[in-house]
Amino acid sequence: MGLRGYGPPRQGAGLTREGRNILELAYPELERYAEELVKRDLIHISMTMMRRLHQEIARIRDKVMGGGGLEECRRMLSRLKYLLAYTYGRLEEGKRKNFREYMETLKKTIDNIDSMLQDKDTQKLRREDIEKLYTFSEAIIAYHKYYEAGG
Repeated sequence: MGLRGYGPPRQGAGLTREGRNILELAYPELERYAEELVKRDLIHISMTMMRRLHQEIARIRDKVMGGGGLEECRRMLSRLKYLLAYTYGRLEEGKRKNFREYMETLKKTIDNIDSMLQDKDTQKLRREDIEKLYTFSEAIIAYHKYYEAGG
């Protein structure tokens, strides 16, 4: 088709990096992935938006470490997913591609945690999983600040 934006995508267009399940990463690899993600993509996203998501993850962590119930944790994880969608929707078109891998990474991780919570035999929230999610988010914020300052 003759109009831009219609017809098949050009070669290489539409290729997106898939998110990763951070629960499968060892801590050194988790830190490297966070730094790479910030340097490559998230530096283009405002610190305010990133901090808002980190605050929500911190609330989840605090609830779990304080012995919060499974249903409340599931509700908070669900809320985090729709906050990701909201943040994505608020971004300008050009910045959405920069945010997509981070969003997919968090969604995969949330889905993995949620599936563990639904399993009747192992309906136990592992604190290590929530701690790893928090550590990843904390690393994202730290590297964002570092590279924002010209590091």
